[in-house]
This record gives sequence, structure tokens and C-alpha cells, in this order.
Amino acid sequence: MAQVAISTCDICVGGPGDNYCEQCQQLFCDGCKISHLRTSMSKNHTFKSGPDNKPDVKQNCKEHDENFIYYCMECDTPVCKICAIKKHKTHDLSEIKESTKTIKSAVNNNIETKIRNLQSNIAKIDQGTQKYQTDVKEVIHAIQEEGRQLKELIEKKVEALIISIQANEAKNLQTLQSIVNEFQTALDKAKEQQKMYEDTQRIEDNIKMLQRLKQIKSEIKTIDEKLFPVMPLVEYDKRKATKIELDKLFGELTFGEIIKRKENMRQHKNDR
Repeated sequence: MAQVAISTCDICVGGPGDNYCEQCQQLFCDGCKISHLRTSMSKNHTFKSGPDNKPDVKQNCKEHDENFIYYCMECDTPVCKICAIKKHKTHDLSEIKESTKTIKSAVNNNIETKIRNLQSNIAKIDQGTQKYQTDVKEVIHAIQEEGRQLKELIEKKVEALIISIQANEAKNLQTLQSIVNEFQTALDKAKEQQKMYEDTQRIEDNIKMLQRLKQIKSEIKTIDEKLFPVMPLVEYDKRKATKIELDKLFGELTFGEIIKRKENMRQHKNDR
């Protein structure tokens, strides 16, 4: 059974958007709905609630049957000339074309920033992976140098250390590839939204374009842009080789594990 996308509150962008204001044409969570109804200008607004709370896009004002010619920046909704005078008189209004142009630019910037950050992180991981593999080779070489000094007596120890390093390398490289795949998946989603954005350029109706852009903007917010991980490291503290206490002749092998950082939730707020 296909999963239904859960809408989020257009105001706080945090809670579920279970309530749809028919006048403002916005989704509200329960808390924001209560705050909305407490204000004098919106105390008589009506809401639809439930999973099918958001109706089809209206081309005209539902209350006055007038064309939308303005966009209220404060309410984030298109308004007709009558609503502009009666309900949005003190609000910051702009022409619908200009607002569409502004939002279109913002959506495009969000897409480009998201793609740029994802590509940058992938490039950093690739660079860090190359350095890590170089470090692995250098450590192996150091161990082999000590192994040659101890000759046949310590050959088994050398082999054990190399196996340990290579096993850790294989594990870390697998983890790094998994992280790269996660970044690539996010990048593919961002590029998909970019393609959808490019498709909107052929839409002539401003209202339809506005709704499509808002949809793309909402989808962009859901793309999980993970932070660049702490790269693994490997070091080897060499000791002078002697014939006493074989285990003590070898240095300490140190591994730096990969740390997958959690995304800063403030990132989502900055995308609004």
C-alpha cells in the first residue's frame, strides 16, 4: 500500500498540517491554528481538518469570486482586490507576478545551494578517502620495515597487523561508500526537484506556477543534507626492534573511526 505524504504546518514548519484555513489557504498545526483564531483579523476564519483537508487550487477568490492580483507576504497567500482592502490592508502586498518571480528565484537558490553543498561534501569525502588510503599504505610500509628487521621471528606478527589494518580499512571504506551513497541519493533528489523547477518555466498560469513552486520548495526541505563526516585515520607508533618480548616490539596501532554527524535542525528553519 502506497504511503501518503504528511503535510507540515506552513507557519512553524514543524507540526503536522492537519488544519486548512479556507481564507488564508494555508495548513496549520493545532497550536498555530489556535494562535491564528485568537488574532482579530482571522478570528472568524474557517478550517477544514483531516487527511483530505487541503482542497484543489482555486484560481479565483472563494469569498468574492475575484481574480487573484496580489500576494500577501505576511499571510503567504494570493488575495483579490477586495480582500486586499478588507482583510490585508495593513499587510505587505505585492503583485502576483512579482511574488511568483521572487519565490521562483528563492526556490532556484535553494536547489542550487543544496546541490552545491552535497557535491562539495562528496568531493571532500573522496579527497579524504584518498588521504586515508595513503595513510594506510604508509602504516603498512612502516610495519613491513619492522618486520624485515625482525626477520622470520616476527613474520606472523607482521601478517596479523596488516590483516588488522586492511580489515579496518575495508570496513571504513565500506562505511565511506555508504555515506557517499547517502549523499548521492540526496543529490539525485535535489536534481529531480531542479528538473521539476525547470518544467515550471513552461507554466503560463501564475497561480499554477506559484503552487508548483511552493510544492518544490516544500520537497527541497525534506531532502536530508547530511553533514560531512569525520574521516577515519590510522597511525602507527613505532618502537625499536629487539629480541625480547615479541609483542612489545611492535608499536601501537590506532584507528580513528568514522563519525556520522547529525544534521543541525536549524538548517530546516533557514530553508524557510
